[in-house]
Amino acid sequence: MKAHSQKPNKVKAGTLSSKQKLLQNIAKQKQLSHEDTLLKWWCDHIEKMKKMDVSSQINHLQGLERNDKFDDPFLAAEVRLYKLNLQVLRWIDDRDRETDAVRDQYTVEIIRLVKSITDQKTVTPTVSTVLSSVLTAIGFDDYTSIAAPSVGEIPDRPLSFQFTKLLKSKTRSPYHKFFRIAEHPIIWQLRLFGQFMDRSMDSQPDSRVTFEPDSWQVKVLDVIDKNGSLLVVGKYSI
Repeated sequence: MKAHSQKPNKVKAGTLSSKQKLLQNIAKQKQLSHEDTLLKWWCDHIEKMKKMDVSSQINHLQGLERNDKFDDPFLAAEVRLYKLNLQVLRWIDDRDRETDAVRDQYTVEIIRLVKSITDQKTVTPTVSTVLSSVLTAIGFDDYTSIAAPSVGEIPDRPLSFQFTKLLKSKTRSPYHKFFRIAEHPIIWQLRLFGQFMDRSMDSQPDSRVTFEPDSWQVKVLDVIDKNGSLLVVGKYSI
């Protein structure tokens, strides 16, 4: 009688073995525990900052920036969004809030913070909704796509704090009219934000601005110098 050799059980392609499932579950539980620890750390700091004025909160956040938790993907967008909210509150409380100079100062800081959040690529749908309201309030209505949710594994969740409401629910019009810039966003960018943008399109020095504009920006400046009109087609990118 011929003995038959017993073939080992094979796991079908695409099917996890019991060991792989166990390791996957352990990794998931470890990540959840890590996120719980981060969220508690962040909420504890929020409670501390509730007792401070806006300037003290901004200083407190600057201190947190030295902590590795500040840049953890799970918290990165929300922590910076809190900082953005403080800038909004500071602008609302500024006695000269409706002047052009103050508007320039705050809109630059706000867009820099929006850029820092989107650059992290950890924008959840909830964060995206808030960023879109901020962009709409300051006059970037047509460019809210830059705040679209990031593609990734960051789970969506409610914010741990209440972001200042900037738009009316029914009309989507801003509560604070002084927030809106008085020029086209492209012109605003050329005048104030060029130095903070990534330079990648034939940049070159130009005495008319304080940064090295891209070739298309030079053409826009040329048209402005001639008091001409222009139409910029395409998506604005911070």
